[in-house]
Amino acid sequence: MGTGGSTVAYPFGYDKERRRRWALLMLVSGYIAIISFLAALEDLRAQERTHEEAIVRQQLKTSEIDLLPYASRGWNQSDPCVHVRSAAAQVGGRMMMAEAKGRRLISATEFAMMHEQDSIPRLPNGVPMILHQTWWSRKLKEKNLVLSSSWLRCMPDFLHVLWDDDEALQLFKDYRPDLVPMMEGYPYGVQRSDVFRYLVLWVYGGLYTDMDYECIQDITDSEGIGSMQHSVFISAAPNPSVDGLAQNTLMASTRGDPFWNHVLETSHMNCGRMYEPELMIRTLVLLGACDTAFRLRPFFGWTGISVLYTTGPKMLSDAINTYSDPETISLLDVRHYNGQMDRGAKDSSEAAEDLNYPCATHAIHRNAAGWTKGGPFPYTDQRLFGKRIPHRLIAILLTEVLLVCLIIGCRVWWASANLGSLMQKDAKVH
Repeated sequence: MGTGGSTVAYPFGYDKERRRRWALLMLVSGYIAIISFLAALEDLRAQERTHEEAIVRQQLKTSEIDLLPYASRGWNQSDPCVHVRSAAAQVGGRMMMAEAKGRRLISATEFAMMHEQDSIPRLPNGVPMILHQTWWSRKLKEKNLVLSSSWLRCMPDFLHVLWDDDEALQLFKDYRPDLVPMMEGYPYGVQRSDVFRYLVLWVYGGLYTDMDYECIQDITDSEGIGSMQHSVFISAAPNPSVDGLAQNTLMASTRGDPFWNHVLETSHMNCGRMYEPELMIRTLVLLGACDTAFRLRPFFGWTGISVLYTTGPKMLSDAINTYSDPETISLLDVRHYNGQMDRGAKDSSEAAEDLNYPCATHAIHRNAAGWTKGGPFPYTDQRLFGKRIPHRLIAILLTEVLLVCLIIGCRVWWASANLGSLMQKDAKVH
């Protein structure tokens, strides 16, 4: 090694190795930049869709939805489920459905007026004869109308209410204003839909089902939601490893049952169960900064785990396990009230596998898995080892790794500089 203006002699191959590292760094940085741009573009489009949906929601507030034309078609005679084919063989009932309370999908506003008049009948066990369903607006797809109309065929005397997103939020403002920040802070619509169903059953009672549930026969008998031994009824989970004890897709109860307040409080405290792979989110959760963590989630892309544990079946199962009076809760048998295996975010091949699972005798969860769709730029159609690639998540993780490496590198450099300075001082002293 020379002195003064002499150059440092590096080992052979050092420059080549350094170029490789720079090339890798540029490749990773370019990937992150491209994904960040596409993610920002997708987020902008999502905001535009949200604005457009709000306009549509207002335009359709008072629209009439008559279920009779869809209910009159009957059940699918070629359905793979034998119980559906058996129901399809039954003839008649149109005249009864034409005069039924459940013929129209009424709005929450119309329902509130009827509820004030206390004109809603109840089952012998006290469960109000109301069917609640929720959608982002009154703009429904035909498949939703077909499935929704199946309840008119099964239980025509149940009042049928369709709540849109604005009405769901207003319910919180009216009855649980303390939980409005939580409701508005959730990054995904499915989380708001989850907590809404718990609140609507607490406020009004009745039956709640997802839009992709099909009724095969009346479920108000003693083995279903008509049992005199229970006040809360929840469909058991067909896949306990994914959902835990229960699913929140079909539930019923008497009005004001304290269990639902317990569920809402459990959900409110479940920020710490938002298990995420991203370092930043995990840090915020550990610090208890739930609101910030929730608001950052859309930027990081779709992760179903956070939904299951914060508002969905895992959280509901946790609430059941911690409830002080579990004897009041009935978990409805999967063989009768669910039937389809919950496969989460379905690929086309996975959707076909559902036909291999036993169907239910009373109500079938057709499981459209709509809650896993429409998330902010989570996946693309490219696959790795048969799985879709979550590019945004990969980009975030790479960014966090680079930041950690940068922090460690700066720390090592600072320590080395201090050590060198101390050695120079020590050399001068000696």
